Amino acid sequence: MMTKQQFIWLSPVLIVAISTITIRVAAISLGVWAWLPWILVYWGIIGGLAIGMGGKESILRWMRRPEGNWLWSALAVILGLSGISMFISSWQLLVPLQILIPWLILGLVNPFLEEWYWRGLMLDVTETWINWIRVFYISIFFSLNHLFGIGVTSIGGRHPVLIINAFVLGVLFSIVYLKTKSLRWVILGHALADLLGLSVPVFLNLWVPPG
Repeated sequence: MMTKQQFIWLSPVLIVAISTITIRVAAISLGVWAWLPWILVYWGIIGGLAIGMGGKESILRWMRRPEGNWLWSALAVILGLSGISMFISSWQLLVPLQILIPWLILGLVNPFLEEWYWRGLMLDVTETWINWIRVFYISIFFSLNHLFGIGVTSIGGRHPVLIINAFVLGVLFSIVYLKTKSLRWVILGHALADLLGLSVPVFLNLWVPPG
């Protein structure tokens, strides 16, 4: 019988599979707005795993004050600012309320649930693994979830540069967590990345990468 730990180890495979099926089915009738049922299902799974299997104690530990050199926490925030030029050039895409409100909600909710699951729960449960293996394993599935999830309907979501960016952020956010034992500033960096990276306009193909 599969143990709880083994189930968590394999859960990224399940998440990628369910994400792919959900958005492909939803896209038949909703087109680019298929991202909405996709992300609600995705949040339900990763939130349920992080909260249900991590528990209150883990969440409090993930949100505690960082340990070690403050430069690691600063790195998480700096990474989140990488999309600022994109935001400055295209912020007008957020003007309609039907774009602005989902963008704000996603920017406030998604970083908590993704970091609690991908960095918090997954790095904790793989603590006996060699560090580079656990970081690579988690980051590759983090980027694959973007590719086979939102990448199904979003041109930007499946663009090689953005997929590589998701992988690199996954690696660096993982390292920050391992160094600081905290997700506090990683979550802030992730929120900045989602907001400045114009997540919802990208999902709706209102912003498409050049080339």
